[in-house]
Amino acid sequence: MKRPSRRKLILASILGSVSFAGSLFSTASINYELEVTRLDAGLGRRIAFMPDIHYHALGEEHVERALKALEGLDPEAVVIGGDLVDEETRDINGLDNLLKEIDSSERIAVLGNHEYWSGLVEVAVNALRRQGFDVLMDEFLNTSFGRVFGYDWREERVYPEISFDGLVFTHDPNAADSVRGRTLVIAGHTHGGLVIGGLTVLTNSKYNRGHYALKGSRLYVSRGLGQMLHQVRINSRPELVIIE
Repeated sequence: MKRPSRRKLILASILGSVSFAGSLFSTASINYELEVTRLDAGLGRRIAFMPDIHYHALGEEHVERALKALEGLDPEAVVIGGDLVDEETRDINGLDNLLKEIDSSERIAVLGNHEYWSGLVEVAVNALRRQGFDVLMDEFLNTSFGRVFGYDWREERVYPEISFDGLVFTHDPNAADSVRGRTLVIAGHTHGGLVIGGLTVLTNSKYNRGHYALKGSRLYVSRGLGQMLHQVRINSRPELVIIE
């Protein structure tokens, strides 16, 4: 029996790879409808976690959808989970107006990488504080739903260790590795990664999306509300998290 030539084997391999990639991408979908995910933490209160807003200017569709959903849910507390602004933010003066529309009795925020990378960290922090947000930078805060901790973004993605029982808010899911105790860690940053055909093709964190059971603690990674550039979301609907 004649053996296939090297050229034919290479061609067959290429065609097989293209066919496999095609079958994966055939499962891809783009959906901009906001999904509300509810997490049961036994709080008896309703907390909205809003990471990755990526505000650029007033009137953006993904921001308006989030605000409308928030209004219908009427949370007692709102936590902005980092990347409120980024390098594409052009309407700085409108930032206060956006934050005014977030209506809740308690307001908390942590910072993400894009606040720092854009050079707008001071602008974002000042706007948040003007609108009554407690901006947590590796700090604890006593709230009506218990003591919470908020991590600040760290470029090396290594975080100070803490040990307590309660809620931890962070932009970076990797911070969960530094938490000990019976905690629920809520994060964003990944935008859900790029998942096609059930396979994670691209991600910027060891924890990509959804629930993770860690040593004594739980982690939930939200897909977030927006993105820095084009709002294209492949197999990754925008997500608003409600903790109850």
